[in-house]
Amino acid sequence: MTKGSINSIETFGLVDGPGIRTVVFLNGCKLRCKYCHNPEMWHFQQLNYTPEELVEKILRYKSYYKDTGGVTFSGGEPLLQPDFLIETMKLLKENDVHVALDTAGVGIGKYEEILRYVDLVLLDIKHI
Repeated sequence: MTKGSINSIETFGLVDGPGIRTVVFLNGCKLRCKYCHNPEMWHFQQLNYTPEELVEKILRYKSYYKDTGGVTFSGGEPLLQPDFLIETMKLLKENDVHVALDTAGVGIGKYEEILRYVDLVLLDIKHI
């Protein structure tokens, strides 16, 4: 059973994609940017959600998404948990939920499969 390392879940987010969104912050990041907004998410923590558990929680807010909202995966770096991300996004798409991915593009693979389930990519280009 795949589990993900989730730092926090923000409901009613308005700045991480269009409409009203649930923002899922995943732990883990390789970059160590000097002015990182979420350094507490650099390291993986406990594996605390299955895809099913996370989607069940997200779907409680689906009526607020209307036609423009949905879910944004952020972090940390969500691309460092590709199997969890894929399984979760598949379930969200089965429930007709818009999926956005907020990423710096620094993952560990499975990008083509991940992008099959993503409606919007918010690509953060970093200065090193």
